[in-house]
Amino acid sequence: MSMAPTKGLSRAQAALHALRRRFTGDRRGAVLVELAVALPVVIAIIIGGFDTGRYVLLHQKMDRAAATIADLVSRPASISEAEIDVMFSAASELMRPYDLPARGYVIVSSVSKAAGDTAEIDWQYAGGGALAAASAIGIEGAEPLLPEGFEVRDDENLIVAEVFYDYEPLFMGFVLEPGVIWHFAIRRPRRGDLSEID
Repeated sequence: MSMAPTKGLSRAQAALHALRRRFTGDRRGAVLVELAVALPVVIAIIIGGFDTGRYVLLHQKMDRAAATIADLVSRPASISEAEIDVMFSAASELMRPYDLPARGYVIVSSVSKAAGDTAEIDWQYAGGGALAAASAIGIEGAEPLLPEGFEVRDDENLIVAEVFYDYEPLFMGFVLEPGVIWHFAIRRPRRGDLSEID
């Protein structure tokens, strides 16, 4: 054993030097330390990616459901509440794997404007789920709150479909806030005026 590295050191200093060399030379636990530091970060990224993916998918499904309901309601020359109920069933299928009947709600509104008058909500029909939600565009008989810059022309009729969903993140509640998400779509009736519901 060579004493060159400890030459000129006191006995205590030599002992500390030997102890330091023993610990710095032993790399057996290094992988475990690195794993202990990295594992929580990797798990957080995986869980965050999963919850974020669910959140983005929910928004896409809600957009699709609102657009589909508005499109289906605006197709016939006249429509009944029973026909809209069938369309709400279609929205439930579009929203899968999200449970629209248990956590969502759909509202369909007809908006029209007589020449020289203000736009008005002619009728509203709601259903498709158990969530209690009020229309974001207003109530029947009132002037609608439509997106800024959107104008209802004279003698025009519009169908507005709103989809609500009570979102609850699985893991990332501290990042993605739980609450009711709202999407809507607007379509013009294709075959006439739908300012009345049968």
